[in-house]
Amino acid sequence: MKYLLYVLIPFLLSFSCEQKEDKLISDTEDQIMGEWIWIKSTYYNTNSGLPFVLTPDSVGYSVRQVFSSDGMYLQFKNDLIESSGIFWLETVTNPEVIEPDIRLFSQKGDFIHFCRISLSGDSLLLDNTAADGTIKLFRRFDKEQ
Repeated sequence: MKYLLYVLIPFLLSFSCEQKEDKLISDTEDQIMGEWIWIKSTYYNTNSGLPFVLTPDSVGYSVRQVFSSDGMYLQFKNDLIESSGIFWLETVTNPEVIEPDIRLFSQKGDFIHFCRISLSGDSLLLDNTAADGTIKLFRRFDKEQ
């Protein structure tokens, strides 16, 4: 009986965690679908050590991301398609952190890119600080504006 508890409890805990992560992915997939307008990019890996910010006004172009329910993404620069491919989400668990990170993976040809994502209301944050020191902020596109 004691042996059964030692086997059953870890199994139930892992099943519970997997369901929580699956729900987190499902909710995030529902929230990310649609069109997003680039608001700003903040670069932290600079020669001066000081972050700098780029916006559509400062660079002279707009960027729009579209995520569709069929797993495809499109990226537009000034309303012209600049990039397209497939995307998917995965959770990355860290024993030191309560909530798992959600990673957005995108693939164009043989190249796979990933970054941490965070969704809050109509804001989408793409955190790529681990790779190139960039955090990009997008706002949900409202066609009525």
